[in-house]
Amino acid sequence: MVPAAIVQLERMPLTPNGKLDRKALPAPEYQSDQMYRAPRTPQEEILCGLFAEVLGVERVGLDDNFFDLGGHSLLATRLVSRMRATLDVELSIRSLFESPTVGGLVEQLRGAQPARERLQAMRRPEEIPLSYASCGCGF
Repeated sequence: MVPAAIVQLERMPLTPNGKLDRKALPAPEYQSDQMYRAPRTPQEEILCGLFAEVLGVERVGLDDNFFDLGGHSLLATRLVSRMRATLDVELSIRSLFESPTVGGLVEQLRGAQPARERLQAMRRPEEIPLSYASCGCGF
């Protein structure tokens, strides 16, 4: 386990009982080592906005790495879900791990499948067919 960020403190904040006051700890500031490169297309602009929204940062450039900015597997799942809803594309989480920048994901989106249709409520038929589990045939 490698920490995503390190915050240097003069001293640890303590509660009146002498325990660590976790609420008083400052939030880490995630910064990218890359120069900021602004989005050039509407798709890149949307992706930068989704990255920033999911990561809780002010802005994200084309070369900023999702994981260097504090992203992890749970946030990756959330980002892929937001991309599916916003851009109407089906993209795997693996794609984000392979191309963790907006610039890299734009390339992945070019070959992506359209998103699956959402499930819709339907009328229930009068007679529901039996499943293999309820037929008593041992499957």
